[in-house]
Amino acid sequence: MASLHDVAKLAGVSKSTVSRVVNNEYGVKEATKVKVMAAVKEVGYVVNQVAKDLKSQKTNLVGIIVPRVASNATSQGVDGLSRVFEEAGKQVLLASTQQDTSKEIEYIQLFNQKRVEGIVLYATHVDAELVDAIEKSNAPVVLVGQDGSLFNIPSIVHDDLRVGFEAGKRLMAAGCKKLGFVGVAESDYAVDKLRSDGLKQAISMNKGTELLFHSHGEFTIESGYESTKALIEQFPDVEGIFCATDRIAVGALKALKEKGIDVGDKLKLLGVGNDELGFVASPSLSTFSYAFDKAGENGARVLLDLIQGKPQEMSKIVLTFQNIDRETC
Repeated sequence: MASLHDVAKLAGVSKSTVSRVVNNEYGVKEATKVKVMAAVKEVGYVVNQVAKDLKSQKTNLVGIIVPRVASNATSQGVDGLSRVFEEAGKQVLLASTQQDTSKEIEYIQLFNQKRVEGIVLYATHVDAELVDAIEKSNAPVVLVGQDGSLFNIPSIVHDDLRVGFEAGKRLMAAGCKKLGFVGVAESDYAVDKLRSDGLKQAISMNKGTELLFHSHGEFTIESGYESTKALIEQFPDVEGIFCATDRIAVGALKALKEKGIDVGDKLKLLGVGNDELGFVASPSLSTFSYAFDKAGENGARVLLDLIQGKPQEMSKIVLTFQNIDRETC
């Protein structure tokens, strides 16, 4: 394998000059750079990236931690992150927790061992243990999807409370008086608590409207199907259902159709996320569109600012949403 000495000998310069050229340092004439790089190519010299990183104290690596890869929110978010990081010359390490919250902390620690410059965490919860791990991290951490601003953790969040409120308004405007919410784990503050709280606030402002149920399940079509199937047996008079995500709503739609319920007429159904599955479902799913790609882009930009030591102007960024009117509501 060619060495720094081989390049220096062929180019007729010192090893220190070769080192300065390959590390893109100042103070080397352009003609010398051209000669050195020609020698690098001729002898087949490969830069020792590890040694280069140790010298510069930079790895140009960033870590991204997601709860699952097979998710509309995750795929669009990672696309947004990757575009910004690529433009900045950063390389991405992606880790999936498979919705195991303990792995969020494990990956924060692992990425620190890998000497990443920063971490973007798509968190599913915020508790004392996670906050402690973030505070101990040598690399700055940005949260996406959950609000850690109370703990001085920069966060990119969606307007989950207001989306729940808007869901209630849409269902009530469609004539629904008896409503239900099919949610996820209670520990997921953004997706379960905030969205259901918004729904409850809308209900509280409309006399004669009531929330019949608030169930807790998982982020899957199967969970939405099983939960709704059981709930319809218990609450056959429900008129409008708000699901925490579109995938849950697609499962709910299947359960309702199997029961012979005319969704969109007898019963109204709403999801969140504008997933492609909702578009192709029959009837097509009415929902709310979240800017998942913009969440990723903003998360990347905030992290790059932190890496560069720039002062933060906002503790969190709240992204809005858009109503998507289709056939189920």
